[in-house]
Amino acid sequence: MPVKFNAYPPDRPALVRVLDEGDNPYRIGRSNDCELRIDHPSISRYHAELIAGSADSPWKLRDTASKNGLRIDGRATLSADFTASAWFAIGDVYCWIEFIDAAAAAHFRAQATRLREVSREALTRITSHLETSELVAQTLDMVLELSGLERGFVLVAPAGEPLRVHVCRGLATSDLSKGSFSGSVASVEQALNRCEPVVCCDTTDSPWLGLRPSVRLGGIRALVCLPLQMSDGARGAIYVDSRKPGPAVTELDLELMQSVARFASSAITANRLQSEVQKLMRSGDLDEVAPRWDELRPL
Repeated sequence: MPVKFNAYPPDRPALVRVLDEGDNPYRIGRSNDCELRIDHPSISRYHAELIAGSADSPWKLRDTASKNGLRIDGRATLSADFTASAWFAIGDVYCWIEFIDAAAAAHFRAQATRLREVSREALTRITSHLETSELVAQTLDMVLELSGLERGFVLVAPAGEPLRVHVCRGLATSDLSKGSFSGSVASVEQALNRCEPVVCCDTTDSPWLGLRPSVRLGGIRALVCLPLQMSDGARGAIYVDSRKPGPAVTELDLELMQSVARFASSAITANRLQSEVQKLMRSGDLDEVAPRWDELRPL
């Protein structure tokens, strides 16, 4: 019987995979060649392996000489057999193995394929012919839809200029300056400084977000912050969060959101360049249009 493997590393998107029956073990670890790769410091390069069961045998979890071991029901163990859905821990990462039937496995894969198709179709709505304010508004709406979170904002700044809030959803711009604002400045700063996304599926498990007063007061249950990197030196960030418990942000969700952020960055850059070209097309007097090359060149 196939299973759905779920791993929930702190400050990272959840890893969700459907695993089929068979003889080959699924290696779990930080190494790039692991079938189930979990990037977390408590996970060894080759931490454990999950051996597929069949209709007559259980799925087996085996430690492969890891540093931080395995835990079942809070107790350290070197191996475990699963005949029903169960929680367990690999290092400091909690995991859930869920037994499903073939129809559920096929539905999960079809849903992932459809989500990618919908994302690609949605990207066609982002166009450089729109004003920058419309571009960032569309981008924020798409990220909120993909993440399943409830509110957010977008920051954008030309090269050398301060970041400005260009659009908000679910909150007012004035809310961002309040001490009780349940967003975290730390997540925005980290995304900008490291030029990489910040993901937290439950801030109560996050050592650097959960202890921040703004997060505690607002009760955020999940957040995502994506950097916007423009080729003309401009920069920005997309921030979304939710105060309600909900499904974890998965690696697939993050992959699609990053595609939106990259596409939006290119569109914003193209929009800005188009505006600059339009300015250059005019001479000193704004009413005097610069001569056209095709009218000047010799035949």
